[in-house]
Amino acid sequence: MRILFLSYFFPPYNIIASVRAGKTATYLHRFGHDVWVVTARNLPYAPDLDVDFPSERTIATRWVDVSLPHTLATRFRRHRSGVVALFDKAPATQTQYTVALRLIDAYRTLAAFPDDAIGWFPFGLAAAQRLLKHRRPDVVFASSGPPTSLLIASAIRQRYGVPWIGELRDLWTDTHYYPYPMWRRVLETWIERRTLRTAAGLITVSEPLAQTLRLRYNLPIGIVLNGFDPADYPPMRPVRTDPWLTIVYTGTVYRTNQSATPLFAALQRLGPRAGRVRVTFYSHSINGIVAIRSEAQQHGVEHLLDIRDAIAHREALAQQRAADVLLLLLWNDPRERGVYTGKLFEYLGARRPILGIGPADNVAADLIRERQAGMVSADPDEIAGQLIRWLDAKECGGIPDLPASVAAGLSREEQTRRLEQFLIQIVGKP
Repeated sequence: MRILFLSYFFPPYNIIASVRAGKTATYLHRFGHDVWVVTARNLPYAPDLDVDFPSERTIATRWVDVSLPHTLATRFRRHRSGVVALFDKAPATQTQYTVALRLIDAYRTLAAFPDDAIGWFPFGLAAAQRLLKHRRPDVVFASSGPPTSLLIASAIRQRYGVPWIGELRDLWTDTHYYPYPMWRRVLETWIERRTLRTAAGLITVSEPLAQTLRLRYNLPIGIVLNGFDPADYPPMRPVRTDPWLTIVYTGTVYRTNQSATPLFAALQRLGPRAGRVRVTFYSHSINGIVAIRSEAQQHGVEHLLDIRDAIAHREALAQQRAADVLLLLLWNDPRERGVYTGKLFEYLGARRPILGIGPADNVAADLIRERQAGMVSADPDEIAGQLIRWLDAKECGGIPDLPASVAAGLSREEQTRRLEQFLIQIVGKP
């Protein structure tokens, strides 16, 4: 099958969307499909993600930055020393930075429509059109967010008649965390409906999100979960020599959507024994880490926090594998029960116990329970009891790995096979 793959995010830029897009394109190529990728270059993210997809099949275009202040702030947040450097400054400096980010968000409401990547639209579309002159695809696969990739795919459908499949890792406007004013939501919803109705089918990442799409569109809807790649982890688990129970969190922290307060309240309840616990965050999210630090301070356990800068994806997987326990901050709005986060599947691949903090009625919590991969709770007493059990196990020789069955069927290769079958179902097998 000839596939034109559109994705604003793609390796080597280190963001979870790039991981999924890169792995999907790579496995479709390995399955024998003729895959070409159109993406953007020089994105404001660390370019340290491994690139497995053939570079000669990747067309990376320029783009116009319609939200320059946001990009500058992103570059600072993503800088390897950005988080630690900010916390070396006075609290007033941290407050000034937070105020500046809020002003930038107000600017983005007007300038970045429908998203920060809209400046890629003419260049991504032009690159795809040049490719179509020589290699007409059987299908266009557009990965979103940002939704700009969907706009490009829809334009190709209208001009060339090539069917397209839209992948919505997150829903476009059907989310309780939509960050913009109502007037913009009304206009953007109209654009979303007009765009997605031209698709031949849609892909999303969970059953609740698929149900929402089925209510909106009379289209085939498929589910392809996030996943993990076993080859990305170190072959042997690193041996920890420190005496602490090490709880590790890797990746973005969303200030308004996630909270670690129940964990810090649980540590407060442990009394002197809490001194044997270290909670390490590897993150570029200054706003999120400011909130995390404030929560720890409120419970008198800030000294148990170890704040570190973001690290390369493969190194993050190694830290997950070496951890005693992996921390997952679930979405704190129970209405968002269809959100998995890509991190959960990498945690399952690391085969270390997971401590989920937040509501227990969502797909992520269900998966942790079904796979017996750890615990999910927002009750500080329950969390404190589990921490004591893990401390006891640590002091008696260590916490064993979870069984390999915990991640069965969730590899990137297996999930891409599901996508392949969906594509064949929609466009036929050439």
